[in-house]
Amino acid sequence: MPRLILSPRLAASRRFTFLVLLGGILAGLVVSGGFLLTQGMGLSDLASQFVGYTFGNPAGLDQTLTRSIPLILVGLSVAVCLKVKFWNIGVEGQLWAGAMAATAVSLYHIGPEAVRLWVMCVAAMLGGGLWCGVCALARVRLRANEVVTTLLMNYVAYMLAQQLLYGAWRNPQDSFPVSKVFAPGETLALLGFGHVHAGIFFSLGAALFCWWLCGFARVGYMAKAVAANPAAARAVGVPAGAVVLLMATLGGALSGLAGFTIVCGEEHRLTQFVGNDFIFPSIVIAYLARSNPLGVVVAAIAIAALYTAGDSLKAFYQLPGATVLTIEAILLLCVCCAEFWLRYQLGWAKSTKVAP
Repeated sequence: MPRLILSPRLAASRRFTFLVLLGGILAGLVVSGGFLLTQGMGLSDLASQFVGYTFGNPAGLDQTLTRSIPLILVGLSVAVCLKVKFWNIGVEGQLWAGAMAATAVSLYHIGPEAVRLWVMCVAAMLGGGLWCGVCALARVRLRANEVVTTLLMNYVAYMLAQQLLYGAWRNPQDSFPVSKVFAPGETLALLGFGHVHAGIFFSLGAALFCWWLCGFARVGYMAKAVAANPAAARAVGVPAGAVVLLMATLGGALSGLAGFTIVCGEEHRLTQFVGNDFIFPSIVIAYLARSNPLGVVVAAIAIAALYTAGDSLKAFYQLPGATVLTIEAILLLCVCCAEFWLRYQLGWAKSTKVAP
């Protein structure tokens, strides 16, 4: 008698992949909409908040674009690391490291004043890259699980930042634990539309660079080989360990760059809340984009719009802050289900009788 079995899917066409992922995203949106309807919102309220306010209102669009700048970079960080199956759960720690490195350049007046902003940018990328590179080196040399190491490094970076903010870097003229305000030449210029600053060019430029690196550069093809089969890649001469270390360090540098855009573009100093609440959104963004650097830009803007709408929901509809996290979780779960059906398929297996 035929029975239903689950078997690996050998190949999936681009059209099928697109339709399945689109179906997963639409399913997530439908479930999220149903969840919000149970909270007392109407369909017109959903449309006005999630579309009209976040993209049609100048204030909402300003918030969406400003929030998307670091989200693009942390999403790229996770996506680039996933190219070699390196699970980077430490984007917050790397962001803190980048923010602290940029702040150190400002406070200690490192480099000529005319180019100090660029020195801060490079220092932030080096700080974030080293923070993640240590974890990648531990995986390559010691076979340490990067999920554990990158996650724990978040706490190390956070506590180090708090130590500095409550100690040597604290501004004595401020009652809160913050650093001194950066000089005017050490901040990113505003673009004339609300709080949107020049950091958006860093984010978009990083996305284009990662798209070229992963899709056309030699190291991108090496990364695909390492992700598919590290042993086979080594057998044909690909330095698998070096490729993992390079891509993970690049991912950390992108998170460090996100820290630079926050302290130089938004806060103009180091505060206690620079690197908060970036781990989960970065994973959601990378998964929604399927680690495609250009897709990360679209996914990051969508998540930024979700946060903007979430603030409005809390203010006008008294919905809890966990509402946004719930919607993110629903979207991630639906995309993961879509990924499952891209890898596996249902079929019928006929039972065979063994002759006596």
